[in-house]
Order: sequence, then structure tokens, then C-alpha cells
Amino acid sequence: MTRVTLRERKKASTRERILAAACALFERRGIAAVTVEEIAVAAEVGKGTVYNYFAAKEDIVVSFLIELDREALETMALLPADGMDAAGALEAAAWSLLEHKAPYREFVRAFFARTFAPDNFAHETQQFQLLLDTALGALFERLPLEDAGHLPAMSREDFVMSFKTMHFGIGAIWIFEGPPFATARALCRRHMALLAKGLES
Repeated sequence: MTRVTLRERKKASTRERILAAACALFERRGIAAVTVEEIAVAAEVGKGTVYNYFAAKEDIVVSFLIELDREALETMALLPADGMDAAGALEAAAWSLLEHKAPYREFVRAFFARTFAPDNFAHETQQFQLLLDTALGALFERLPLEDAGHLPAMSREDFVMSFKTMHFGIGAIWIFEGPPFATARALCRRHMALLAKGLES
């Protein structure tokens, strides 16, 4: 059994305090308007402490969104639901990665911008991508394909990459469209139906 030391608990608590304080400020005033100094004051830590945990304020946004994505992985683990075909399961999985983010569209926009930054936040996002790949691979194995007696036309690795590529495009449209996200939802349904068809062809 792994024991968490007092020092580790204090570090985790400080990180969570910074994360909560920053996100509350971002929601009220917007990410661009908030300074690291203000985050430090709100979290009751020094400015240097903020930088000990996050290289830039945009990385705080990334951490917050990854926590939402972890919740989506829990939803994904329950798919497919009873009576759900492969296309429906894929659509539900894809939309689960977006639906909890509706109140945080500015955060998602910042996340996309940070994705292409030269000093990318590689470590945390790479860790989550490994978790996502595992969750998607497991979903692939559970999908109710029409002809279960034959191997799917696509390998697990190709399926994961195809899903993520489609989802990236859907996510970009979701950002630009805004609520009620009708176009993004329709495209999500259509693209996941095409992916399911590709698996069964």
C-alpha cells in the first residue's frame, strides 16, 4: 500500500488552492485580464509558488480541463449502454469529452492555443493522452459490431488515432460555434457514424 506523506499532501493542497483561485478569477474576468500576481494573492501563496506548480497561467487552464476530461473517461468506461449500437457509443464517447466544458469555452480556446505554443505543456497532456488511448482502446474492444465473427477492418491503434483526429476537428468547430453547439453535435454524430461504418466494412 502506497502511503502519501504529509509533504505530498501539502503540495497537492497548495496546487488545488492555486487551481481553484485562478479558475474563479478566470471565470469572473477572463484569462487574459488576470495576472499571476492576482492568482497568488487569491490563493494566499507567493508568486514564485504559483510558478513552482504551473509554468504559465494557461497551464492552470490545461490542468482544469484535464480534470474535466478525467470525468469523461469515467463516462466512457460505461459505454456502450444497453441497446446502443457502435455509432451511438462512439458519439456518446466523443461528446462526453465536450459536454462538461460548455461553461468554459474560453478555457478550451486557451487550451487549443497552448497546444501549439513552442514551450508546450507536454508532460501533463502526454499523461492524459495515454489514459485516453487506453480508454478508447478498451471501448474499441467493447463495441457491438454487426459481424462479431470477423476482425474489425481497423486496428485498435488506427481506431484510436482516427477517433482523436475526428474529435480534434469537432472540438475546433465547437469552440468557434458556441452554444447550443448544434453544428458540432450534428458533425459529431455524423463523423462517429462514419467511423463505426469504417470499423464494420
